Amino acid sequence: MSRDIDAKFSIDSDKHNWILRENNVGKKVRLHYFPNIQQLSTFMVGFKLREFLSKGYVDLKHKSTGTPSYDSVIQESTKKLKEYIDSLVSNDDSKR
Repeated sequence: MSRDIDAKFSIDSDKHNWILRENNVGKKVRLHYFPNIQQLSTFMVGFKLREFLSKGYVDLKHKSTGTPSYDSVIQESTKKLKEYIDSLVSNDDSKR
């Protein structure tokens, strides 16, 4: 059973992989396969970061010593996303 993450992504799993479904308006659904949730989370954070950079939501020009490093922000975001996906999966498993 597919679990929605947001309007663009949903996750599913089979016997061997986690499957990330990328829903693009007017296009076919793209499937991305991952052996574990950590790699799926890392992919999604990188994907969203690239999307934000292209839209100008993240400004890379103004970095100060008071700003956390991009790597630490990405790692923390990946961790939070992994925990969120874990909670989706555990909630769905408890309903079975």
